[in-house]
Amino acid sequence: MNFFERRRFLKKANLLDLTPFRLFEHEEEETGQVIILVKKFKNARFSHFVLGRRSPVIRIRLDEIGSEVWKAIDGSSNVAVLLDRLSRRWNDVPEKISGLEERLAGFLSIMYDNRYIGFREMETG
Repeated sequence: MNFFERRRFLKKANLLDLTPFRLFEHEEEETGQVIILVKKFKNARFSHFVLGRRSPVIRIRLDEIGSEVWKAIDGSSNVAVLLDRLSRRWNDVPEKISGLEERLAGFLSIMYDNRYIGFREMETG
């Protein structure tokens, strides 16, 4: 699916009904912060030839809220469920709850545009 089809799908869909899943592995630091590991090349032989001893992955460090969202993405819960979980988790922290729905939507949109996540409904629909 090309960029324009992906954007059209996302604009037509109700984000709360979509089920995100991760497309990349991650590491978790002791602080709970997530680092997404994005492969530089799909072909391992080519990667080794071009990169030599350098790391074959790009490390993308997420902030606290982004890390919590990334860890909550399990591939079976839709965005409404994720939003509910995060709201309950931070119920006593007003600055994190304020604008959480918009922040979650923006985060998932960026992750989708960069192809770090996908949506189950795109696979079946």
